[in-house]
Amino acid sequence: MLEGKRILIGICGSFCNHKAVLKQFTRLAEHNHLTFVITDHVYESSTRFFSRNEFITRLGELSEDEIIHTVVEAEKIGPQNCYDIMLVAPCTATQCAKLVHGIYDNALTLAIKAMIRNQKNIVIGFASNDALGISGANLFRLCALKHIYVLPLAQDAPFQKPLSMVARWEEMIPALEQAFNHQQIQPIIRGYEHE
Repeated sequence: MLEGKRILIGICGSFCNHKAVLKQFTRLAEHNHLTFVITDHVYESSTRFFSRNEFITRLGELSEDEIIHTVVEAEKIGPQNCYDIMLVAPCTATQCAKLVHGIYDNALTLAIKAMIRNQKNIVIGFASNDALGISGANLFRLCALKHIYVLPLAQDAPFQKPLSMVARWEEMIPALEQAFNHQQIQPIIRGYEHE
């Protein structure tokens, strides 16, 4: 069981998945200390899924720490070296591409760079309508990097969106437990489960 850990949680777009990840963050917060680092888009946007204020409030209920949302704040993560592990959920194709190409231009990507600098493991929860297209190439390149682990993935709507895959959010805690021990949860690709 993952307990007493300081977990840095990165959140980017894929707004349709925010409700599902919040549910799992609530479970994580019961036994661990969470700190959130989010992209500008998440920090500033209201969507059909959450108003900006509602989402920020929900995150605030799960953490005693201020939300990290600027590059200036994220830059402190490396020198402070105070997190045990990082989770990025959801991770969009755009953020994944930035990581693969070494582009650290927002709070989230800079936080990931800092965690790798500190040789801490990172679990990526990928969500993309193009995961089985060109975006998937970046995801698999990311998987090959040291300190990177992934949440299991499944097609979420194979007949409506045949290239789309989404992380199995309910696997968040077991995946973090395995990554904390330098192991990748298996299998990575899961079968489609019709709701």
